[in-house]
Formats: sequence, C-alpha cells, structure tokens
Amino acid sequence: MRKMSFLAFLVVVLSVESLLFVSILYGQTQTITIDSAVQLFKDYLTRLQNPNLALHEVEEYQNNFYASYLEVSTGIFAFQMLIWKPGSFWTGGMMGNGMMSGIVMPEPGPNVMWNTKYGVMGGMMGIYRQVSGKNMTVTADEAKTIAQQYLDKTFSGASAGDVDTYYGYYNIDVLSGAKPFGMLSVNGYNGQVWYHSWHGAYIQTVTIPLADVPLTAVTLIAILTITGFIARVSSRNS
Repeated sequence: MRKMSFLAFLVVVLSVESLLFVSILYGQTQTITIDSAVQLFKDYLTRLQNPNLALHEVEEYQNNFYASYLEVSTGIFAFQMLIWKPGSFWTGGMMGNGMMSGIVMPEPGPNVMWNTKYGVMGGMMGIYRQVSGKNMTVTADEAKTIAQQYLDKTFSGASAGDVDTYYGYYNIDVLSGAKPFGMLSVNGYNGQVWYHSWHGAYIQTVTIPLADVPLTAVTLIAILTITGFIARVSSRNS
C-alpha cells in the first residue's frame, strides 16, 4: 500500500509539473491581438466597478500593449496599464518568460512612482488608494517644452506631441516626423523626465469611442453637471 501511495503521489506531482510547463509554454507562444488586448483592458475596467473611470486608448508596441484610463467627470487621466506580449524579454524574469504575458498590470515608471492620487502597488489587484496631491507647479506647456529639450539631446529629430495630464505628472507622445515613436513623462513638480524605454517599436493605436463609456459613467457626468448648475444658481440668488 505504501508503494502504491507513493507512486500515486509521484504521478500527481509529475502531472502538475507537466501542466505548469505546458501553461508556461502556451503563454510564451500564444498570440495576443490588439482586439483581444482591448477586451482584456475593458474587462479589467469592469472589475474595478468605478463608473467614473473609462478606457481611453490602447496602443500596441513591439513588447506590450499599453492602455490609458481617465476620469470621466474631470477629464484628467487616472492611470496606465500594460499587457506584456509573450516572448518579451525587456524586463527579464517572469514578465519576459511568458508567465506574466496576457495579464493586465500597472505600467512601471511614472505610473508607479509619480501618481499622487491612484495607488500603485494595489493596481494589479484592482484596488487603488485615493490620495489627492497638491496642484502641480509645472504646467502642461512647460512640460512639453521640457520634453522637447530632452528629445533634442537624446533623440535627434524627435518631437514632443500631445500632452496628457495625470495626477502628479504629464504623459507626452514622442513623434518621429509625423509618426508615433514612443512616449515619455514629465514630473509635474520638479520637471524630471522619464522615457518609457520598455515599449519597443510603435505599431498601432486604437482609440475607444465615447459610445463605449458605460451608461453609469455618462449618468454620473450628467448628475455632476446638473448639481454644479444648481449650486451656481443658488449662490446667485442668495
């Protein structure tokens, strides 16, 4: 009986290890399309259950898919997420060997270090701490100027594009000629520049239409707008 029990145990162990190996191998070879990435980012948003957040844009790069989320009521960008592609070795470790591919996770860099409102370490679990920071001392125009000065020294011929405002920093598109090249961030308090070197070559962008914003978010905007209007009327009459 002992020999049979040990043999059964050995079979179970080998079966589990085999399944783990197959799952890792599958993660390394399974293709993730831009459409499937968009759906994964939408599913992540659904799990957050926050009607004031919306998926704004998804960009495909050589190493990963990138998503930006914004606050519907303020128009300020909230946080940035990534899906690593199978076989991406930029970061090494679990992210590079396929075990983390296909998983929505917080983007490293400014999104982790500089975001003053949305907690970063809880991002993978969909839990964000609400900590509002002070008003940024660097303006959007100043951030774009700082970004261009950095690009002039680092990437000859590259130019700073659109500027997105986040809590604590600005995210700026980098263009090569008129075509997207990459992105960088500028700290909203000290002007520090952080280039997003983990993406690799740019491939394509999908902008999420306003029609895809959940009805609850649209309703929230309407309520906030009406509430603000009533407050202004009341203050004038008082």
